[in-house]
Amino acid sequence: MNAKWILALLSALTLTAVLCGVVFQRPGAAAHAPPGPTQTFQVRGQIRDLDISNQVIRIAHEEIPDYMPAMTMPLPVKDPALFNGLSKGDTVQFELAVTKDDSWISHIQRVRLEDPAAVANLATNADYIRTNETERVQIGEAVPDFKLVDQDGKEIRLRDFRGRAVVLTFIYTRCPLPNFCPLMSKNFADLERRLSKEFPDQYQLLSITMDPTFDRPAVLKEYAARYEANTKHWSFATGDPQQIQSIARLTGLYYAWEGGLISHDLRTVLIGPDGRLAQVWKSNVWTPYEVQRFVAELLLPDKKNRPAQLRSPAVPNGRPKPA
Repeated sequence: MNAKWILALLSALTLTAVLCGVVFQRPGAAAHAPPGPTQTFQVRGQIRDLDISNQVIRIAHEEIPDYMPAMTMPLPVKDPALFNGLSKGDTVQFELAVTKDDSWISHIQRVRLEDPAAVANLATNADYIRTNETERVQIGEAVPDFKLVDQDGKEIRLRDFRGRAVVLTFIYTRCPLPNFCPLMSKNFADLERRLSKEFPDQYQLLSITMDPTFDRPAVLKEYAARYEANTKHWSFATGDPQQIQSIARLTGLYYAWEGGLISHDLRTVLIGPDGRLAQVWKSNVWTPYEVQRFVAELLLPDKKNRPAQLRSPAVPNGRPKPA
């Protein structure tokens, strides 16, 4: 073989190796692509509550210009060390980090407000509706019937779903924080897929708006399409504001209007086929898998000799072990 052919062969082999390297490196490069951009906001506020076990601080904060009005929100904390030295009632300066899918307090420190008017302003911003604990339905009690209107303008009642496991949560379509209402809806979309495979005709998902004045049926219908909801099994409901508040009190949810948006916490509840309250999740840390297992406990009480009465999973962070 002469030198010309050898040179041509080596060139071809080199080109093949380069092309293969490009092909096989692309997936790896995509897998290690940097996360989306993180916005950070410097905010001042007053601590209303510290929930160390769930790593949440409830803060009445000032307006965040061009992002969120002054309101009271339970904000996640990823670093437990940030709780050190903080107490209920402290005035704080904190950094709020926000990505496409998450938000959290990334830094926080106590500050002293010398201006009495500023202190009074924070206290005013902290006002929100607290539900009367005596009105909240307890585990095992029957949930009173209520009437709402769904995304198609059709009247629905809780009793319409008797015989099915009902998972109910609260959202509003203009919620700005990705790990509040949007996360609840993403979780419900995942839960719908799971339950449709395991219990196709034995469950109902119900998302109730906290913003009934804006979230009319047409708005909820568009919102449902955004999450590709099958409205046969997942209803989006609105109604009279007093009706919504009454249902909120039944679950222990509290919310209030502040500066054009809603200050609220989170509640997701599971109601059994018999209409009795089976489980309450008070934050956003629950997973679709966890709720799916609780639904299975209700609908298949004799499976593996498990009792019908549900118990909270005795594992860290409230996440159940795989069955």
